[in-house]
Amino acid sequence: MDAAEKTVTVKLAELRPTQRAVGYEEVRAKRSKWRALSAEGKLDFLASHPFPAVYGPNAQYFVVDGHHMALALLQEGVDTVSVRQIEDLSNLDANEFFVTLQKRGLICFSGAPQTLSELPRALQDLADDPFRSLVARLRRNCGCPKDYTPYAEFRWADFLRTHLNPDLHRSDPALAIKAANKLIREVWCKDPCDACRCAEEVVGG
Repeated sequence: MDAAEKTVTVKLAELRPTQRAVGYEEVRAKRSKWRALSAEGKLDFLASHPFPAVYGPNAQYFVVDGHHMALALLQEGVDTVSVRQIEDLSNLDANEFFVTLQKRGLICFSGAPQTLSELPRALQDLADDPFRSLVARLRRNCGCPKDYTPYAEFRWADFLRTHLNPDLHRSDPALAIKAANKLIREVWCKDPCDACRCAEEVVGG
């Protein structure tokens, strides 16, 4: 482990996001899964899922992944979580810190934030991006394994944003999934893996 890496306990309300939005529908889904866990299961989950974060200016932790789960836990009344500090950049000022995170691919490009002040100050300030919810639902419906390419789901969401009406997934969820599935297959997923339930449909045309 790098000298800067350590695991600490942090109040959820004090975590800083490194993106502007999440899919609220996905947050609700994670809240439901959390509620279904036993008391022991909840403790086990919290112990085994530290949130990766960078220690930054003003002694604040900036979470770089797991925003949906973090917001879900906050809304469920969880007070503290484990944070895996992946780097200590607390010696930098706000501008140097933001630029460093950008260079290291730790700031989400979606929404094109230009300064640290443009990011939400707390998890509860994250906006709702319906296209993030649509991508999450698409991945669940198709059985697609999670793509660990940095910000892959943001790229999918931003792509769909330019092709689909933002209200479609609320007014006609089935049609939205069908349209999104077709677009993603054509551009991002031309050769679906065996785990994808849409594989036969793709092959069969």
